[in-house]
Amino acid sequence: MKDTDKQASRPTVSTAITRRSVLAAAGATGLLGLAGCVGDDGDGDSDDTEDGDGTGDGDTSDDGDNTGDDGGTTSDTSLDSISVGMVTSTSGPFAVFGNAAVTGAELAIEDLESEYDVEIDLATDDSQLDPGTALERARALVTDEGVDFLMGAVSSSVALRLGGWASDNAVTYFPTGSHSSALTGGECGEYVFRPTASNSMLANTISGEMAEAEDEWFLMYSDYTWGQTAAGAVQNTLEEQGKTVVGREAVPFPSDDYAQHVNRAEASGAPAIGVLIAGLDLRKASNQIIASGIEDRTLAMHQLEDLVFWGMDKETASILDIAGQVWGPAVDGGEEFKQRVADEGELDPYVRHLLGYMSMDQGVRAAIRADSIEAEAMRDALEGHEVDSPIVEMKGGGDMYWRAEDHQLIQPTYSVTSRPVEEMADDPHKNWFSVEQEFAGDDVARSIEEAGCSF
Repeated sequence: MKDTDKQASRPTVSTAITRRSVLAAAGATGLLGLAGCVGDDGDGDSDDTEDGDGTGDGDTSDDGDNTGDDGGTTSDTSLDSISVGMVTSTSGPFAVFGNAAVTGAELAIEDLESEYDVEIDLATDDSQLDPGTALERARALVTDEGVDFLMGAVSSSVALRLGGWASDNAVTYFPTGSHSSALTGGECGEYVFRPTASNSMLANTISGEMAEAEDEWFLMYSDYTWGQTAAGAVQNTLEEQGKTVVGREAVPFPSDDYAQHVNRAEASGAPAIGVLIAGLDLRKASNQIIASGIEDRTLAMHQLEDLVFWGMDKETASILDIAGQVWGPAVDGGEEFKQRVADEGELDPYVRHLLGYMSMDQGVRAAIRADSIEAEAMRDALEGHEVDSPIVEMKGGGDMYWRAEDHQLIQPTYSVTSRPVEEMADDPHKNWFSVEQEFAGDDVARSIEEAGCSF
């Protein structure tokens, strides 16, 4: 079921202010979240270590809205302002990911303020890729700055920590760019809504092409929750199709030397390698693969971020045979959005820009539909809601809806491959990959039973 018929009481804005005041008065030691923070997400990751992903209706109308669909131009709401807190990586080696999402969120604010008679304020803070630091800063945004809901996180470990606290303290949270399957699996939260695709969705996106390409695979993966759940998802999809994973190599993250891990992949004799390495570390791993002389083996990854490859020369970037993607410049959709990002003059458009836009777009629209910034009311406005906003066109069309059972945004995904060097475009913006297939979200999302989410 994509829509929900459940009714919800609608707390007023003044109620929300009282809630924030209570949280602020409680202080750091009085918050329930300290007891409920994620310490182990169930797949072996410690969320107290630095990491990065480089790597997510209370009314009874048919589409879940109160006064119109996502793409409407009017709203009947008492909200005249909404304040959003965003904790993400804005400094250090992963600033390119976090700052791109901030740019996307700011573009969404421009569009939403033009569409609705509401003022939207965005307060940002730096997670420093550390779950403890991120939690302190998110808590301050809620208790001191009085933001109405939270978004952000590049690191899945950061997102897991923030999600645990947000759910314990009834704060709506959108883990903007975090893909660990645990977020909508065993560590899901009742007020956490993932706007990007999960690792399992991306693994299922490329499983058919991987199985068709080779019978045996070796997997290299970043050794924290993002990489661990990615390796598990990719191995499961391959084995379901009768293929063999001859070896798995957990790689410390971050790492400066991938030579020994690449050597083990070469020694395995596998004709194909799954390179499940997070963020800018993928550049190091790819360069090491080139140096080792095994770039002629079939190479696949489940989560392509174009920007990572733009930091390589085109010959190196052309080695990728199979990849999964949430969105990118090669997707046939969002041309105006791509141009707006390019006009900002900072980065060419890529997935992190869209994820920032999507998080802001869906959070604000949920509050407007609910006529409330209370977490319970926003949850009712999101669960089962079928999306009908500009992000549908940006994603190239196709069904998008918030699955009620695990709060995963079901959406299209894409399999892509490197273009030949001579076909890699740099104007009007970089476009080095081509889309091979588009998949409906329902076709790649794991079942609720497989997800294991329980609020």
